[in-house]
Amino acid sequence: MNKTLLFFFWVIPKMLLSQTDTMFVELADGTVKSYSLTAINELIFSKEVLSVDELNTMNSIITSFTLKQNYPNPFNPATTIEYEIPKSGEVEVAIFDIQGRKVRELEKNTHDAGSYRIIWDSRNDAGRSVASGTYFYRVQFNGSQLVNKLVLLK
Repeated sequence: MNKTLLFFFWVIPKMLLSQTDTMFVELADGTVKSYSLTAINELIFSKEVLSVDELNTMNSIITSFTLKQNYPNPFNPATTIEYEIPKSGEVEVAIFDIQGRKVRELEKNTHDAGSYRIIWDSRNDAGRSVASGTYFYRVQFNGSQLVNKLVLLK
């Protein structure tokens, strides 16, 4: 199925709308759709035309439970931990020392599918700063777990 796509742009002055600029797209069937320019990351032109919403949905599909390397690493005094879950479920994020003792529980909640980011401020559950050294962060999701190493340098 081939669709012809005609683009025309109207930039509406902010004074009139008190909002961001808008892009209006006229489709081959004559319907017009409007999109906020700040919401558009890229435009892709192909034989089969998809809406911006459909492209965003396709790009955001997560197919597996993943744990990324924290950054920065080594770190001082804080580091960011990112993970992705493919469906809703119980998530636990915890920090352990080199001997396997739990230092801090960062997260224990039910989350929807998606990407998540959490920051560890190098403090234990009592709120005290921990010593320099090697630590591990573990993310558990629906019975599975992933572990990575991080290094705190003071």
